Amino acid sequence: MPFFEADMIATIRSFTRAADINKESFLDHAERVAHIAHRLGRTLGLAEDELSELVLSSLLHDVGILTTDEQLALADLEPVKERVSAHCHRGWQFLQTTTLFSPLAQNILEHHDFYTPGLRLIPAIIHVADRVDIILDKGLYYLWQIDDLLSYFESRKGDVFSPEVVEALENVAQIPSVWLDLQYGHYQYANGYAAFRRSLTLDELEELAKLIATIVDAKSPWTGDHSKGVADVAEFLALKSGMPAERVRLIKIAGLLHDIGKLAVPDEILMHPGGLSRHQRAVMQQHTYHTYYLIKDIGPDAEQLAGWAAFHHERLNGTGYPFGLTGEQLDLEARLMAVADITQSLLETRPYRPGMPKEKVAGILRNNVEAGHIDPDLTELAISHLDEIMSIVDRHR
Repeated sequence: MPFFEADMIATIRSFTRAADINKESFLDHAERVAHIAHRLGRTLGLAEDELSELVLSSLLHDVGILTTDEQLALADLEPVKERVSAHCHRGWQFLQTTTLFSPLAQNILEHHDFYTPGLRLIPAIIHVADRVDIILDKGLYYLWQIDDLLSYFESRKGDVFSPEVVEALENVAQIPSVWLDLQYGHYQYANGYAAFRRSLTLDELEELAKLIATIVDAKSPWTGDHSKGVADVAEFLALKSGMPAERVRLIKIAGLLHDIGKLAVPDEILMHPGGLSRHQRAVMQQHTYHTYYLIKDIGPDAEQLAGWAAFHHERLNGTGYPFGLTGEQLDLEARLMAVADITQSLLETRPYRPGMPKEKVAGILRNNVEAGHIDPDLTELAISHLDEIMSIVDRHR
């Protein structure tokens, strides 16, 4: 498979939506901003390529938010500049590392900038669209709120917001379906854009997966480069097991994506420095459920990849989570990911404990085999190469 059929909108929506799942008031925020921005862009006469850039930038505009605290600070009508600039700059840094999204990085950097005559139109549109969604009371009929909303933007026109964009908002506000689509989740921002569905090369897919892994690992101070470490260990084991090069590459990508569902876990659980309570564990365990569906939504080629990534806490005897799958239902690649995840986790240093020595790791892995949890052949493969795997883990410390 030299190419991977993907829907760019679905791909971006998957990982930007993940961070909104545990805060209902922010659910679909990126999509809602894209919906509003798209209507503003059309009203302002943007060309098709500019509308495409606007939509993708809108979906990615909050990619630099790492904590719920940052997210809540941005819910203020006019948040403190220092609180705003951190996530804008971080998002710019994240996107600068990719070929796919680096052309959008400047839009993300500037999307909260107050109006000046030199402010570019796309970030100016995103700023207005973002504040519209923050202002709207989600529990109140939207059409009742339009007059007050427009009064606010009129009062800040030329000061905080672009006069040109505010005037476009005043025109868009006269179309009831724009607000009804927004209220009832019929987001209209991707229709007719063939460029959003295309084949990604494996290089592009891996680059996207690395971006997601960077964001996931940055969410928690306890896990460091865990996603990248698991990806490297999984790649190593796949090579040692004799898998073909293309499959090895996809396994590495699955490793990079395996914890994307942790974006949906509340900060107070994800950043908890020690053992979790029963209730906290129940929430943490949902992360693989979200991983599966977030990856599956990427495109028509993604379902197998989703299983390889998400089933790393399933167990051969059916006692794993969240799907309770048994050995007969788990591909070799999913079994390999489980071994890679456990091995990496035991070897890596966490703030609350050092990495475990080789002998202890080997003992725990064999105990998991005896309990019917993980594949015995892949486990022995990992144990026989623990020195090399330890070197891989050390690179991520």
